[in-house]
Amino acid sequence: MKTLYLWVSDKGWTPFQYNELSELSPEFEARNIKLGDGCELGDGCKLGDRCELGYGCKLGDGCELGDGCELGDGCELGYGCELGDGCKLGDGCELGYGCELGDGCDVPKSLFISASRHTVSYWGEDVIQIGCKRYTISEWQKHFRKIGEAEGYSPEQMEEYKGYIDLIAAMHKTWALH
Repeated sequence: MKTLYLWVSDKGWTPFQYNELSELSPEFEARNIKLGDGCELGDGCKLGDRCELGYGCKLGDGCELGDGCELGDGCELGYGCELGDGCKLGDGCELGYGCELGDGCDVPKSLFISASRHTVSYWGEDVIQIGCKRYTISEWQKHFRKIGEAEGYSPEQMEEYKGYIDLIAAMHKTWALH
């Protein structure tokens, strides 16, 4: 049995026990919460009113979504993620454990690449994450071979990832946040 927390007027966050999310349909309807087919919510999650989760979304244990959050199809949030009111994440977005995004957060210009070895992600800032490694764009450009060798990448894989780094560097020049 899992526990999901929903806001109840005059009581605050209130626990609801369930085996299947469909058991909470009346509670979701009362709060205008919409869950797409195949959604999975970890134990102890909190969903604010008017949240909309697309098909196949997965939330880790202890995730907290503020009122009016919108997650696109296939979004995955790691354990303990917190999204403020009105956050909007596009299809396939993945956030790691303990990630926090404030009220009204909207990440419209981002890139996520499922590459040959590790995933590559860019979120509109001067940072690229490849697998667990996170460095500025210029650090990746200068040290990609050294990092690749330390991670056991083949020469072909290093060239592949150099292409992704260069692509992101070029995009960042036009997408840079103001």
